[in-house]
Amino acid sequence: MVSPMDDQDKLLDEAMGAVRGQAFQMKRCLDKGRLMDGLKHASNMLGELRTSLLSPKTYYELYMCICDELRHLEMYLIDEFQKGQRVADLYELVQYAGNIVPRLYLLITVGLVYIKTNETCKRDILKDLVEMCRGVQHPLRGLFLRNYLLQCSRNILPDIDDPPAGHNPEEYPSGSISDSVDFILMNFAEMNKLWVRMQHQGHSRDKEKRERERQELRILVGTNLVRLSQLEFVDVQRYKRMVLPGILEQAVSCRDPLSQEYLMECIIQVFPDEFHLQTLSAFLKACAELHAEVNVKNIIISLIDRLANFAHREDGTGIPDDIKLFEIFSEQVSQVIK
Repeated sequence: MVSPMDDQDKLLDEAMGAVRGQAFQMKRCLDKGRLMDGLKHASNMLGELRTSLLSPKTYYELYMCICDELRHLEMYLIDEFQKGQRVADLYELVQYAGNIVPRLYLLITVGLVYIKTNETCKRDILKDLVEMCRGVQHPLRGLFLRNYLLQCSRNILPDIDDPPAGHNPEEYPSGSISDSVDFILMNFAEMNKLWVRMQHQGHSRDKEKRERERQELRILVGTNLVRLSQLEFVDVQRYKRMVLPGILEQAVSCRDPLSQEYLMECIIQVFPDEFHLQTLSAFLKACAELHAEVNVKNIIISLIDRLANFAHREDGTGIPDDIKLFEIFSEQVSQVIK
């Protein structure tokens, strides 16, 4: 149960005080080489994220403060692992942390440091982490935990081509582009489910407030799509075959108007025009399957505006002759109107 706004500043001050105290003790232990004691204080610090009393905005402030403190632990661990500390043992050890929220934050921190110092187990650890995060099903806590996973893995996701056909993927333990796409799509799907479930938290009289809070948090879900768009080896064919179907499946199946409208707009804004031209029919077909409360007209206008700007760009090649825009829109929009 979230406390009234008047109490939020007080609750945040108390939580921040506890975080600073535990962070100080953690750093002191690390400076003395007492890693296990340092991890205990890190776990206590992360325990503050178990709260249900903070609004999303206040929880975000607490989360950012804790993430800053966790960087000290990350830098210490990288240094230790490069000196020969057995990281595999530590990855196993932090799985015994008492509560699941601190445990998973520590697992992500240790696991991703492990990857940075030992590429050979990248695929397995990434898969392990994204699946283990299912252990936190509270919408707000789960969203921020998965956001931490996405941010920490930003620079280490494999962005190389897939092995040639017929080759065993196990021969490439550091992973390839398909592993990264699978990882982000799974994280995205779970985050969207948590985000949708937020509407059912609390009393029905607070519905408008919950919708406002959900609007504030939508960027956490959308960041997954931004990350997919930044992967160099996500080309048109891979987008058509893997990325777009995965996003559309989640958007259509969630049956939540707020989520559907945001995700369709997100797709239009974050992926290149060339990708949209090659997947128009699939995108417009999905528009026809959206919830009746979704303003599909605005989504289609947004897409048309984007493609019109692309067609008139001086440095561009324009719309390819083989893509009959008018026919595609005419056929698909008639299905939407039905």
